[in-house]
Amino acid sequence: MDGPSPGSEGPSRRREKARWVALLGLAPALVCAAIALYEPFAARAVRDVVFDSYQRLVPRVYDPAIPVRVIAIDNESLARIGQWPWPRAKIAELLDKLTAASPATIAVDILFSEPERSGDANGLAAGDDELRAALARGRVVLGSVLVKEGGSPPESKIGVASMGDDARLFAPRFLGALQPLDRIREAAKGVGAMNVEPDRDLVVREIPTVFAAGGILVPSLDVAALLVAQDASTIVVRSSNGSTTVGDVSFGAKSGITHVAIGAVRTATGRDGAVRIHFAGSQPGRTIPAWQVLAGGFERASVENAIVIIGITAAGFDIRATPLSPVVPGVEIRAEMVESLLAGRHLVRPDYMPAFEALMVLVGSLFAVAAASRLSPAGAAAVTVALVLLFIGTSAVAFLRLQLLLNPVWPTLGTISALGLSTLAVLRQSEAERRQVREAFSRYVSPSIVERLADDPSGLVLGGENRILTVLFSDIRGFTSRSETLPAEEVLGFLNQVHAPMTELVLESGGTLDKFIGDGMMAFWNAPLDHPDHARAALRTALRMQSTVDEINRRLASDAPGATAAPEPLGLGIGLHTGPACVGNIGSVRRFDYSAIGDTVNTAARLEPMCKTYGIPIIVSSDVVAAVPDFAFLLVDIVTLKGKSHATRLYALHGDETAVTADFTAFRDAHDRAVEIALAGRPDARAALRACAENALGSRCRSLYGILEGRNAGAVELSAG
Repeated sequence: MDGPSPGSEGPSRRREKARWVALLGLAPALVCAAIALYEPFAARAVRDVVFDSYQRLVPRVYDPAIPVRVIAIDNESLARIGQWPWPRAKIAELLDKLTAASPATIAVDILFSEPERSGDANGLAAGDDELRAALARGRVVLGSVLVKEGGSPPESKIGVASMGDDARLFAPRFLGALQPLDRIREAAKGVGAMNVEPDRDLVVREIPTVFAAGGILVPSLDVAALLVAQDASTIVVRSSNGSTTVGDVSFGAKSGITHVAIGAVRTATGRDGAVRIHFAGSQPGRTIPAWQVLAGGFERASVENAIVIIGITAAGFDIRATPLSPVVPGVEIRAEMVESLLAGRHLVRPDYMPAFEALMVLVGSLFAVAAASRLSPAGAAAVTVALVLLFIGTSAVAFLRLQLLLNPVWPTLGTISALGLSTLAVLRQSEAERRQVREAFSRYVSPSIVERLADDPSGLVLGGENRILTVLFSDIRGFTSRSETLPAEEVLGFLNQVHAPMTELVLESGGTLDKFIGDGMMAFWNAPLDHPDHARAALRTALRMQSTVDEINRRLASDAPGATAAPEPLGLGIGLHTGPACVGNIGSVRRFDYSAIGDTVNTAARLEPMCKTYGIPIIVSSDVVAAVPDFAFLLVDIVTLKGKSHATRLYALHGDETAVTADFTAFRDAHDRAVEIALAGRPDARAALRACAENALGSRCRSLYGILEGRNAGAVELSAG
């Protein structure tokens, strides 16, 4: 074949193509990796949508055993008690009734920064005194509001210790605070900030554990309540470079707050010290209306040893949006915060997560590029789908089992983009390769195999490879004598009439036509594509070739009815062997042939002449018999072929598996025994051989019997002498 072979493309050219595929595929991946790493506002918005969806799909399972209760100043409480604000005396009464139920602590999500309006000329009111007295009798934490401008220096009455880098650099910053009245604040066990930091879309997803205000760290109201409930006095805030614990070491980089210890409760946080809440949603079992407490109609056991948070849930007051609902009272968010901390079910997005997601983008994109380069489009798409499912599954497992927030969006988009662009590049290459393959193999294999090769050139190793092949050599008997009677111009036409049907049989069975050798041919199976049962396919083809020769002889006889003498019938000798061989393009860049070479080919070539020697149409090696043991074989001889150091057992192919009948099995046993004793030179071989020759099944082997009988007679005489 002229022109460059499909396997002749140089390594530099292939590397250049691979580089283009990689560059096209990795370009969008690098963009997605940068987005994942730096998280601009739009990327954070997409991230939050994903994480909010997770919460809506799998909200935290509410456990009523977690000791957190909300005393709700709801619409019905306002209707029964009166409009807000209630007299301080009523708040004091509410606190006293709750204190009598022995809660662990009471957090009041209400700011008492001004005296009660009903006070005297000096601003003092009996209600404030009653409230102060109620606070002193209980374990109450009050709320303050931190402000950016104005306010007074904050006082929390709760110690906050910082380890590592200064936590004030990372916590949300404020200038001052609107605090409860001094007289009221002094009676409380602690004060915490009521500030809530919603995201830009005004959805509350997390609450800071501490704030930086007035040069100190101030705990949030929820954290302060949790600390007082444990009879602890100090919150420990651990920042980067604060210890040798994995996750806290930042190698000198000031990466932010990592953990907060609230008594016995230790929790991981974001870099600003915030805790992302895993919401359970509004739960009737969590809430007790304030009017029921005041009326004494609530279950005291539900409050005993619980963290109780008093807040307004009535419409029009402190209403927030969460991932689960656009309308949630702020006090319920605080309760969810404390529940998450106690249950250890809050969500965490460590500082390393953006870098890990960027790494996932690159890894997924590299796999997509490799898949597009090495697999079919369907295979590459399957790999990419598997990667995407892996990313989504990893994110889901991280959320469900570890409460980690892993964003699968950018790894997914990066991988899909890499696949898309890489596939476009590969398709352009593949089309050129298909065209080359069609041109190179159309004369060797059947059109169906050519199309399989063109559709999936990855199954083709064109530079040369070792394969287990079944090789067939055939030769037409009687062609020489017939060609002597034909004009020269008719000889090739006659030869082509014989070769054409033989070629079709080879190609139809999935074989590869190697070459024509005068009136013979060479073919092999299991290359260039895998053939799972190549030896069986070759044997069936050999049997069909013999049947085709018989049909050609009948046609030739019918075409010459007036001839004075019947033309000599054609015969076909076929030799087959199975074994390893090297197959590939042999020749030069300008002219090459797809062929097989090696000892297996030489052995098959030497078996074919044995057909004429023994008068057997098809002779195969013992390796073929071992590969297809259910076909009908008869032992022929044990010979040492040219170039071989060991003897080879030769067999005649009698038929396929349908020929192995009970009669044949009995005959084969007798035949093989007769051949064995003849080869051993035993005197009883002659009778055994003649008995086989008289059997109808031994008609094809009568020449063999004659040869073995003569050889045996000589051996017997030599032994007798």
